[in-house]
Amino acid sequence: MSTPSDPLRDKLRRILPPSAPGVVPAPRARLSPELPSALVEQRNEHGAYLARTTRFEAAHRHGELALAAIEHARAGDLALVARDPALAGLDPRAGLFLDIETNGLQGGAGGIAFLVALGEYRDGAFELWQGFLQGPAEERALLADVERRIRAAPHVVTFFGKSFDRHRLEDKLRYHGLPTPFADKPHLDLYWPCRRLYGAGLPNGRLSTMERELLGVAREDDLPGSMAPAAWLDFLAGRAHRLEQVFAHNRDDLLSLVGLVAHVGRASEGAYADGTPLRGDAELRARALLQLQSKRRRR
Repeated sequence: MSTPSDPLRDKLRRILPPSAPGVVPAPRARLSPELPSALVEQRNEHGAYLARTTRFEAAHRHGELALAAIEHARAGDLALVARDPALAGLDPRAGLFLDIETNGLQGGAGGIAFLVALGEYRDGAFELWQGFLQGPAEERALLADVERRIRAAPHVVTFFGKSFDRHRLEDKLRYHGLPTPFADKPHLDLYWPCRRLYGAGLPNGRLSTMERELLGVAREDDLPGSMAPAAWLDFLAGRAHRLEQVFAHNRDDLLSLVGLVAHVGRASEGAYADGTPLRGDAELRARALLQLQSKRRRR
């Protein structure tokens, strides 16, 4: 597929330095000058961009958990641990799962979400949609479709998204004169429930830590999110890149969100519907639930 002319892209190609020295490169087979696979052109009134759609059946396992486990998550538990009554009446499976990869710049006009992942349940399977920018000129078209999808969803699910993903997207939507869909949208940010339940027993609050300790996820050949900006910049500059691994990392982030909803949504039971005990420190979890229930009664 040909790449559209983009003056900013051409400028970046001229001025961007090679990948940072000292970083151990991936095996040569993982480096490619080509676009990631299975990308299809998307068009709307603002232009074109690329996207990949992948379906995962309910039996698909991410770590030790099948995606079907979310079917038994309880909205009441999610609302309690998230300390958000607006989540109590929602179907956990009906949310739109959101995660972005950016160029590493902190907000404002220069920050670009070059990969936006949206996941939702359709016809009994989890459908992952990943919108991708070949260059900054495609940003408005991608954001317009992302905004429409978020607006149509009953609620949004992220990890640390209230502090990061939401604001990065809102900054650029406003920059392009597009509406922002988050203001009145219930938002389950899983960072806070996981920290409330287990924070004292874990070394940090990273998603990689939560998915390992609570879901049994062990990623192989994972490209850390911190290296995603360099992969995109290599692509913009016409160099061999690791974008396929960025897509894989982004995919696994979304699947971990599904697993964490299934986990937190069974916190008061301490086990999944099939009787399998939840991973994580049960004593910490029980203590946190007691404190949350006490605070709710006082309110």
